[in-house]
Amino acid sequence: MTTGGSDVQAIEVSCPVSLLIGQKGPCVAVARLRSGQTPVVSFDATWSSTRPEVVAVDALGVANGRSAGQATVSASYRGREAAATLVVTAEDALRIDAGQAQQGDFRPGSTVTMWLQGYYSVVSAETGRLSLEISDQAGTIITTSPLTVAKGGDFFLLSSTFLVPQESMEVCRTAVLEVGSVTIAEPKSKSFALWCIPIRR
Repeated sequence: MTTGGSDVQAIEVSCPVSLLIGQKGPCVAVARLRSGQTPVVSFDATWSSTRPEVVAVDALGVANGRSAGQATVSASYRGREAAATLVVTAEDALRIDAGQAQQGDFRPGSTVTMWLQGYYSVVSAETGRLSLEISDQAGTIITTSPLTVAKGGDFFLLSSTFLVPQESMEVCRTAVLEVGSVTIAEPKSKSFALWCIPIRR
């Protein structure tokens, strides 16, 4: 959308409140126009970070956690500027993305595949072990062979192909990160529909 500079009364910026080291998240810039319209102008704005060594931001407004600390990300658009503060945390952690995927006919005895994606962060050890656990109401169906992940953080995508047990009511996915003697599992609750698939009969 093309707007004249005088049409833009203000812009507003929203970013993720916190990121793990290695995690990326979109910042969004919205213009408030004299007409009352509020177009998204993230791709047309000029982005900057007060501390790029803590939070880097690219030309499209995608913030990337680089090291522990706090930074302010700013967007300027047609003479207006706004900013948001982000905190980057250094911790052993998993954060799961909302969008999940699966493939197959989820009926007893069928072979199906489930995926889980998100970001991991390893701080307290040189490496961690990351795996995907598939379970139903009776317990664990299958766990993937653990992947060794290096200290720091990054995006992950895990998948498991398995046979649906005859008695399963639903099958659920959980990412498991082991760092030293600590085991972190996400999501903690299976009540959120995206993590589980009901079995059809």
